[in-house]
Amino acid sequence: MSLADQVSFIKDVSIIVAGIVALSTFMTGAIEFLRQGRQHRAENLIQLRRRFLETKQYREILDMLQSEDPAIASSSIQERRNLVGFLEEIALMVNSRLIRPEVAHYMFGYYVLLVARSEPFWQGLERGDFYWRLFHHFAKQMERMEALPGNQKSLRY
Repeated sequence: MSLADQVSFIKDVSIIVAGIVALSTFMTGAIEFLRQGRQHRAENLIQLRRRFLETKQYREILDMLQSEDPAIASSSIQERRNLVGFLEEIALMVNSRLIRPEVAHYMFGYYVLLVARSEPFWQGLERGDFYWRLFHHFAKQMERMEALPGNQKSLRY
């Protein structure tokens, strides 16, 4: 093997080694990027859930919904609008693929369906209004998911 062949061989091996290092660095970065994205989504979802369950007005409305209290019809219209608006935020996140539908169903579906099915809740609100379309579509999606047998083992951020 001549000196030129040896230099060429060393150059080829160096290029291959550099390619392997670059590829492994890229793969490590991509995996870390995905992991951080999942962690960020989890933190956001936990904050949303906390905001939902710790807001006094939401808790009061949810208690009335749960007990099917007809007095909900005389509760603040703005607070009921805010609750539906919050649930629409969840729907937007599902539509934007920031939250998996299965996770949204598991964490918020019960409440979405309570609101959707309560006649007294909608008194004073225009249930068929254009601006509630997203909520109603989301409620139908949650209803379909409720009818399916679920597997909580597959839930993930």
